[in-house]
Amino acid sequence: MISMIYRRRRTVDGKIEMARLYRGRYRLEGDAKITEVPLHTADKRVAQQRLEQIIRERQMEQSGMLAPESLRKAAQSPLEEHLNGYIADLNALDRDDQYIHDLETRIRRLMKECPWTLFRDITSDSFQKWRVKTKRSPKTLNEYLSSMSSFINWMVKNERVTKNPLQHVEKIPSNGKQVRPRRALNDDEMARLLEVCGPRAVLYRTAVQTGIRRGEFRAMERNDIQIQGETASIKLRASTTKNRKQTVIALRPEVREAIASLLEQTPGRVTKVFAPLLPKMDKWRSDLKAAGIPYIDGEGRRADFHSLRYTLATNLAKAGIAPRVAMEIMRHSDMRLTMKTYTDTELLPLTDAVLKLPSFAKNERTSTQIGTQDLFRAGHDLSTADMKNMGISPLEIPINQQDRQQKDSSDQTGHNLERVRGTGFEPVTFRV
Repeated sequence: MISMIYRRRRTVDGKIEMARLYRGRYRLEGDAKITEVPLHTADKRVAQQRLEQIIRERQMEQSGMLAPESLRKAAQSPLEEHLNGYIADLNALDRDDQYIHDLETRIRRLMKECPWTLFRDITSDSFQKWRVKTKRSPKTLNEYLSSMSSFINWMVKNERVTKNPLQHVEKIPSNGKQVRPRRALNDDEMARLLEVCGPRAVLYRTAVQTGIRRGEFRAMERNDIQIQGETASIKLRASTTKNRKQTVIALRPEVREAIASLLEQTPGRVTKVFAPLLPKMDKWRSDLKAAGIPYIDGEGRRADFHSLRYTLATNLAKAGIAPRVAMEIMRHSDMRLTMKTYTDTELLPLTDAVLKLPSFAKNERTSTQIGTQDLFRAGHDLSTADMKNMGISPLEIPINQQDRQQKDSSDQTGHNLERVRGTGFEPVTFRV
């Protein structure tokens, strides 16, 4: 082991000058190089004592008897100091301003209400006690847990702490329940809203046709909008989306025309073209009132700006879009969220669906021969094995695909009945 204290020397105008403060050098067994540390004292005995203390702590760290200095320092630093470093890192990564604001607000509220001053104050028990007495929705409480866990995981990654004390705290199952339930707007309500909202019509139309969120509109820039001839799309950057994934959304023709008009009317120096159009709550309610739409309906459901995403999900279901496709359009990670939470079942054509069911009336056509032939026309061609399983001999098939078309035509015109008799089948008269 190497251990020594010294003062730096330098030559100035031919004279040797000695530094006032001592420094130390040491190398422990197993170290690849010599470590140099400032001792911050002009007293030689104090300098020697401080170097010995540093070496003793390093030896204890190597043997596992003492936590590393970075962890000890982090444990003694206020959480406020760590949080400032976390927020600065998020800004350096160019995360969305609204995302950072919401994250910081939740963490500071937890630090105040739990209360947590140092890292050692953070425990799963203190968080769960806070969660029990806090009157917030399961979704909101889970967001608080996620925000705090993200902060602590950042500290772990940067070797400020060793583990996350909240890692075993379970999220509250919400089961799709909402404290403030929303509803979708029907077609008539949406049309009236677009008529009365003035310059915000392009924003509302884009939102209801694409499902873009308020925060994503706020962060969207002019360069994110691509219009080339008759095609147009919007690119949502990963730093601005909720799931942190980049997405390109195709636009319908009417949306493309509305956005193109907006870009022409907006000065080129304005990069965020949608941000000025985002309505505050009072303006949104004013637009609803002008359109004759209640903000809260008789069932206590709200029609806020986020309801436009509910409207999109409901319209996708009404149009018969496959659930997996609808989930991708909504940019959800769970199909149940699309189908159960965001789809307004009161606007689905349930009555029409019921009327399409068979009536099982006695006067319906029940001929086995015609039913079998209709089955062949409507479905796929049966294989020989399939026909044997159904008790049908391949030789009993009267006509091939081309003959079927000819037979359909002959049945409609009443001609070529002799050709049918030649197949071994007798013409059948039906009463309808």
